[in-house]
Amino acid sequence: MLNNLPGLSSTLSKFSKSTNKKIDLIANSASEVISSNPKRMYAAFINNGEADITLVLEDKSKAVINEGIILKGHGGSYEITLLNLYTGKVSAISALPIQLSFVEGVE
Repeated sequence: MLNNLPGLSSTLSKFSKSTNKKIDLIANSASEVISSNPKRMYAAFINNGEADITLVLEDKSKAVINEGIILKGHGGSYEITLLNLYTGKVSAISALPIQLSFVEGVE
């Protein structure tokens, strides 16, 4: 887990395969980050850039800046775990060109 919270070891996601990538976001243009995946057990999204990124648990057609999960610049992150498991599409949008790093773990 990114936050390494004590006492949560019994709720950690377990997966055997992962995809590690980064995606270039074009200013004011939504992009699909990961497709729907019923085998997803974990995902993490990290913003190492300077501008905010809005993460949307939806199709990219639904992405609007500041209407979703805001990943602040310089390390803002969001995790999908067994506690908040979501297997649908994940999209992102930003007001400035920026890179979003992510990992997706599957069974």
